[in-house]
Amino acid sequence: MKKLLIFIVLLFSLASCAVNKDLPQWIKEFQPDPAHFSALVKVKTTMPNYRDWARETAAAEITMQISTVVESEIKLTESETMGVSGSEYISQIRSSSNAQLRELSPIRTYESKGMYYVLYRVRKADYYAQRAHQRDLAVHRALELVQQFDDNAGNPALAIPYLLSALDLVSGFLDMELSTPQGNIANNIYSRLLRLPLMINYAWDDESISAKARSGRSITVSGRVWQPQTSAALTSIALSAKSATISFPNPVFSDTMGRFNFIINRIESQEAVQTVNLSFCKEHYQNLLTNPTAKIIWQNVNFGVARLRIDVQRPLVFLDYAYLSGFQGGYRELIAGALANLNIGVAQKLSDAEYLLKIRVEPTGGEYLSNMKYYTAIAGIQMSLIDPLSGATVNYLEHSAVKSGGNTREAAERNAERDSASLIGDSLLYRLLYPHLLK
Repeated sequence: MKKLLIFIVLLFSLASCAVNKDLPQWIKEFQPDPAHFSALVKVKTTMPNYRDWARETAAAEITMQISTVVESEIKLTESETMGVSGSEYISQIRSSSNAQLRELSPIRTYESKGMYYVLYRVRKADYYAQRAHQRDLAVHRALELVQQFDDNAGNPALAIPYLLSALDLVSGFLDMELSTPQGNIANNIYSRLLRLPLMINYAWDDESISAKARSGRSITVSGRVWQPQTSAALTSIALSAKSATISFPNPVFSDTMGRFNFIINRIESQEAVQTVNLSFCKEHYQNLLTNPTAKIIWQNVNFGVARLRIDVQRPLVFLDYAYLSGFQGGYRELIAGALANLNIGVAQKLSDAEYLLKIRVEPTGGEYLSNMKYYTAIAGIQMSLIDPLSGATVNYLEHSAVKSGGNTREAAERNAERDSASLIGDSLLYRLLYPHLLK
């Protein structure tokens, strides 16, 4: 048995040697070249699009070699620049290089016995010369953009795009020397980014307001934007309002007087105290940046926050209840109690209410059972939730067969009202109000 195993091993070894013997010298004797970034890739020809797959594999391998060199050049440490760690930057260099290398052309190829071999190579001197040229172009243009930022510093809305464009240009070359006669261009950009929050002030007109939850009436909250040193109004400044409980259409821009307005269409939450944070809208400028590192740097610029407190009151309805019968039992308070259980208040005047709740209960039939000396009564219920401003019906519900009885016609109809009011309080009221006030 042992001899058989030895024979099998020798057989495979001979087969392997025979295969290797047929390969070209550039495959058998491949060694990394100090002057090149190289990748020798072998794939099975049975793979779909095997040539494309080989090219992608080679590009990824060469990219890793480039990023390893970059990592050693910037001497990766624990320190961060504008919130971007060295490891994050290496990752961006790798992604950028991989994108640039996807159009690699093969130096040599060989295909035999179901295998495809291909050699890709990038001359290091050419790669570094190309990057240096790209860096020089980026630095030259960035200097012009920084100067345009300085020339328009009194109008941040106009100046900021220049600075972000400069940031986007140089962020791909942070591992290289970026010195200029005016100093390190990256440091110049960073220092201006850090000063941006000192160039823009904004505030709400009021630090706190009162509002009703679930109201159909919109609320406008206003404020102003100004330049801290001169108190001059700033126009076209992008602002965002954010809240854990209220939605806003961001961004909003300041007008020529430095004024801005945010519209609160509806406050859904009934939390007693809710807050809105006003800040400079960095997201508005995000699309000016294409470099991932530049985006991280921009997100780490911290602008001030102005807080608005909203004291929220529960919604009020004006209850218009009537029993359309000659026998008035007076079950309005039962329904008012049901509203209170749903955390909805009842306004004393229609002008104070967010909604008009109109309820009509009316006897619609009944009979006298002579053999039992008993009267029956059937009541119909109609319920409408109405917007008092427009008069539009927001929701409508009806129930047509509440059946009761009594020893007299009056008792039967009074009991029909009682049972109708109980049904309204137990279920119909919730169903009517749920979509707009309780959901």
